[in-house]
Amino acid sequence: MLRFEDLEPATQRAIEQTRNALNEARHLPGIFYTSQEIFQLEMQNIFMREWLCVGRVEEYANAGDYRAMRIAGEPIVVCRSQDESLSAFRNICQHRGVEVAVGQGNAKRFTCRYHGWTYGNDGRLFGAPHKDEVVGFDFKNCRLPLLKLESWGGYVFVNFDPRSRPLTECLDDDGVREFASFLQPENTKISDKFEFEVACNWKFIPENLMDMYHVGVIHKTSFGAHFPVEDFRYNLTGKGYNAFYEALTMAPNGDTLFGPMPWLEDKVGDKFACTTWIRPTMNLFGRHDLIQPWVATPLSVDRTRVTIYTQLPNSFFDMPNFEEKNQLYADFIKLVATEDESMLESLQNGVGSSGFTPGPTVKLERAIHHLLNYYLDKLLTEDDQARDQRLSDGASAILDAARKHPEPVDGGYTKSFGTARAD
Repeated sequence: MLRFEDLEPATQRAIEQTRNALNEARHLPGIFYTSQEIFQLEMQNIFMREWLCVGRVEEYANAGDYRAMRIAGEPIVVCRSQDESLSAFRNICQHRGVEVAVGQGNAKRFTCRYHGWTYGNDGRLFGAPHKDEVVGFDFKNCRLPLLKLESWGGYVFVNFDPRSRPLTECLDDDGVREFASFLQPENTKISDKFEFEVACNWKFIPENLMDMYHVGVIHKTSFGAHFPVEDFRYNLTGKGYNAFYEALTMAPNGDTLFGPMPWLEDKVGDKFACTTWIRPTMNLFGRHDLIQPWVATPLSVDRTRVTIYTQLPNSFFDMPNFEEKNQLYADFIKLVATEDESMLESLQNGVGSSGFTPGPTVKLERAIHHLLNYYLDKLLTEDDQARDQRLSDGASAILDAARKHPEPVDGGYTKSFGTARAD
């Protein structure tokens, strides 16, 4: 395991600064985004232990529906078997380790392309050429190794750790179910799915999605023009965060296309927005008319796959001109993602520079500061005292924001964004 005392003195000092209170802290040193050793430790301490979102239940609607994927090199397959149960397996042939499922589709059986070993979509070995010649191998009980799989809100999660706590307990640690239940994600389905790869470390994806500091700059001509950020009310939770705020929907000019989701009608206005983080890689966004989670999947230390779902209530799919309106949603989220993509690649390049020195965290990075310290807790040692202080400071900031702005309004911040000069 990575030990603090084994790090370079400069890195030790930088980590100690990240542990400071928000207005005294610095961002993480670049090594945390570029080091293969740290990346492997993240895989061991985070990705092999936390619950990871791997899609939506409706992506596996029929018996035989499957998706094969890799998470930081670990091959898995999620499949609905003939008995209608949904399972996840390590996608590794029990002969030589070749992946038996490829891509996605529908299949009753998976056949290894190397030596022809065949498995049912329940993971059990169906047949193997020349097995009768083998002595001392238990073909009868041979199967693809099972992974833990659970679902919440229509989202499918897997966990590599057989001793992990139930998904619901982990979600409740950060208040995710209580916060997001009113959105009723289980009563929506995918209207659009956009996947792309970006040349950056996986951590930059959730950090960027929590970053209110950049909204008025990069996204000023898309959704940032309708997005107040002054005194943004980050509600820090155990290891995560959530927030309610004002923002128009994710469509051109912020124009609503279908009206509110039925269960939010007469409860919220068209400027309603919320977000929560489902550690380690899922950021869930809600508007009055849609739900839009982003899921990051690490491919390597400097490459990440991003999946963005747009989810709408079932009743919307039967509305007039649905396809045309839905395409506006789809095109808009691709625009927003494209605005971020080159910046994320530049971030990766910048932190790898010998001239990079971590800069200060500011109040609009409160959630990011909390996230950075989550990384350190997982990779080094838990600092309960520092976490308790962040939670206390965050609660005080919410009270202070409420005194300044009884309603979560702009406060004129976005109008002057970028005009202030450093003293």
